[in-house]
Amino acid sequence: MQSRAVGNPLLRHGAVALLYALGFVLLRQVSFSYWVLFAGYRLTVLLLVPRRYWPALAVGELGPLAFTAVRCLPEFGWLWSTVMLVPPIALAMPIVHASRERWQLFQTRHHVRISVLLLCALACSLVWTFANLAAVSVSIKPPGYPPLDYTLLAGRWLVGNYLGVLTVAPLALMVREVWQLTPAQERWTRLMDSRLFLESALGLLPVLMLLAWIGGGGMGEQARQVARMSMFIPVVFLALRHGWYGVAIGGTMASTAVVFTMPAAFDPGTMQAEVLIAFTISTMMMFGARISVLNRRDQQERLDARQTLALAQRTLFLGELRMRQTAMAIEQVRGSIQQTNNLMLDRLRLLVPSQEERQYRLQTAVNQEQLFRLADNLHPVSWRQRGLPAALREGAVARTLEAAGVTYTCDIEGRGLSQLSPGIHLVLYRTIGEIAGSLCGDRDVGRIHVRLRGGAFDGRRWVVMRIDGHRDASAARTVRWGELMQGLATAGSGLEAIRDQVALFQGQLRERRTAHGTRISLILHNPE
Repeated sequence: MQSRAVGNPLLRHGAVALLYALGFVLLRQVSFSYWVLFAGYRLTVLLLVPRRYWPALAVGELGPLAFTAVRCLPEFGWLWSTVMLVPPIALAMPIVHASRERWQLFQTRHHVRISVLLLCALACSLVWTFANLAAVSVSIKPPGYPPLDYTLLAGRWLVGNYLGVLTVAPLALMVREVWQLTPAQERWTRLMDSRLFLESALGLLPVLMLLAWIGGGGMGEQARQVARMSMFIPVVFLALRHGWYGVAIGGTMASTAVVFTMPAAFDPGTMQAEVLIAFTISTMMMFGARISVLNRRDQQERLDARQTLALAQRTLFLGELRMRQTAMAIEQVRGSIQQTNNLMLDRLRLLVPSQEERQYRLQTAVNQEQLFRLADNLHPVSWRQRGLPAALREGAVARTLEAAGVTYTCDIEGRGLSQLSPGIHLVLYRTIGEIAGSLCGDRDVGRIHVRLRGGAFDGRRWVVMRIDGHRDASAARTVRWGELMQGLATAGSGLEAIRDQVALFQGQLRERRTAHGTRISLILHNPE
């Protein structure tokens, strides 16, 4: 039954007309010629409601207008009542249609062209002002009624209509855009975390309430006018901070605050303040639209940079996986070669002298050691079996340095090293080898000390590594530098290449000369 009612076009159009009429009647109760809120409501509905419901909107507005025309017929005459039966929303439909279809008000599905919105608002305000003037010009005036100043009336209604549109329409379009761009499950969380919401609720609102209290607290006309004129400052502040979103919220609050300072109907000071607020909102909307474009471009650039970093990190990790697979393949080949050599030596044991057999076995052991070092340099066995701490303390770099005569020590402090991403582990291990090769390039290092410390801040893990290369001339003379550099098998690209690799994980690398040698420090952050 309910689905049948929803699927009935006549019922849907009737519901749209009824809801629009209800909102129109409610907003007419809080509107006046200086601040026509239902004008903003009228334009907002035209902008957001599909065109197939526009006839229902005209019918919905015709109901309250017909009631007013019939009730005031004896007072203002039948000609005035006839003019009042023309729904102003119908007069604005051609303008809104041209704005939406020809002038591309909605540049994309989500983004609004502010320049077209302001032109549409101004054009609709002019049309509705002329409609009001036409109704007043044909109305019956009581005897002795002073002549009307149509210029003053036109200015009052134009400012009221335009400011009413600026009070409602930008805020509604902002809510629509944010609603569409934010996933349903994240809307409340993002609202609570939004800097615009916090600055508006905790900063802008108290300031405007204070200015409204000063302007309406009976402190004198001069204080009231200063308070009114100062209400545009928060609008400018939010525009500079958040683009036209800030202007939409700030403009609504500022125009409402100005109305609360009005001491009496048709107050000239209030109209002057509203003109200033309307001018400020219009100019800041244009300026804020440009800021919003720049903010979106900056966010897109940051997103592209994060995606590029993520791609580089994945590429680095895939390269490490290939090296690991190659190391495991070499291990398998090494085992097969060892079995084959043992079988051949067992067969040749009775055919060759014992001294020659020992030479064969010695050469086989050397080949096996070389294959093991090659596989271990590609991906340490200790890393595969016992994790990164074992690889740092007992891996290929540690064994190569110790075998060549350079003292190597590694201290690991803090917690959470195992919770870092595999990419961080990769960079830590490879960086130690490259930095060790760089420190040993001058051939005056006798001891290398590595210190790691991990931790977490604001839910994100980090690790700091410090490598100290201590100069020791006496110990350096005994180091087998050729064997060392060959065993490290570094790329030899220097610290700049290491700095680029560290930058993939938003890290920094620093080099500092000390009294005892060279200290290289780096910090890495776990990818978001």
